[in-house]
Amino acid sequence: MKIAFINSKDHWTHGWFTSPPDLEIALKILKGAGIELQSIEVASLYQLENALDKLPMDTLIWPNAYFVNDEHGKPVWLNERLEARNLPIIGSSAKTLQMVLKKDECQSMLAEQGLPIPAFEVITRENVANTAAILAANIAPPYVLKPTCESGSIGVCKVESLAGAEEAAMKILKDFPHSEVIVEEFLPSDDITCGFLQLGDKYMLLPTAYIVKSVAGKANILSRKERLRTWDDVDKMQPYITDKTILEQLSTYILPIVKTLDIKGITRIDGRLDKYGTLRFFDVNGLPALCFPDAVIVKQCFSCFPNYDKMEVFEGLVYTVVKHALMMNNMEIPAAMQKHDIFRMESAFVISGKMEMKEMLQNTF
Repeated sequence: MKIAFINSKDHWTHGWFTSPPDLEIALKILKGAGIELQSIEVASLYQLENALDKLPMDTLIWPNAYFVNDEHGKPVWLNERLEARNLPIIGSSAKTLQMVLKKDECQSMLAEQGLPIPAFEVITRENVANTAAILAANIAPPYVLKPTCESGSIGVCKVESLAGAEEAAMKILKDFPHSEVIVEEFLPSDDITCGFLQLGDKYMLLPTAYIVKSVAGKANILSRKERLRTWDDVDKMQPYITDKTILEQLSTYILPIVKTLDIKGITRIDGRLDKYGTLRFFDVNGLPALCFPDAVIVKQCFSCFPNYDKMEVFEGLVYTVVKHALMMNNMEIPAAMQKHDIFRMESAFVISGKMEMKEMLQNTF
């Protein structure tokens, strides 16, 4: 079988594999499974269309970016172009990716389904002068501010006052011209991050905490700086969760979130506990990084499958992502993937279940 990775020259940062060396590790794994591989970097929409014209029809596409630039340098959704050609792809649709990347729209959709999220308001260029009044009427300080169309904790900050919120909102609007500002209530706990993996009608939850002891969650958020630090399992760590109350909430809410947003195959969903112990979700990742060994969902797999060699776990993860896409597109599954995937590995620290076929196929938008 054949897989083509489509990489976008100016958009590596938010891809599944955020650099060519990171991608090379996955390519080596897939090559070992007997898969015929191409890795194509495109700098423009023209180059993308030209590359797609040359691909064999039986090729599974792994789109390693949200965007590709058009002839004017404007970002265009990569998956929209692939879907226009009806090509088999790994991951979620362009519609889903657009929804989860636009934090305010994502939160609004989850709220409509009665799913627990932080209280939030949206500050725009039109209403930024009224920031203090908008927040004072609906959310008590401290506040967490984020650009609505970024990922990876870029631009995220915590402020303690209404005046600080107004100043931070104006800065975000200036620094991120394609975003508005989402302002959320601060939740006083460490981050809880739950991976979701799917293989056919089976699903698996990877429940972990995201802890930086020197930046305790009761008073702090995790900034881009902390996110980029290497895991040392002393100060920065990602232990599996054993608290029954948290596990019950993850079991209750993760699958409805996945269904609501029409996630395909894999995601990572982040949340925190409010002061009453309710888990509230604030981030759904459309293209969870798979960089070995430090990407969050990769580290989740290491934490939840501690009795296996790390490369064996990573191989099982990569095989699972590809195998699910092959199953959903009725494509041939290589022999190596028939024998190995992460669902065949044993763990006491994951939550497993089955999805109904109608749930797998429905589009909830």
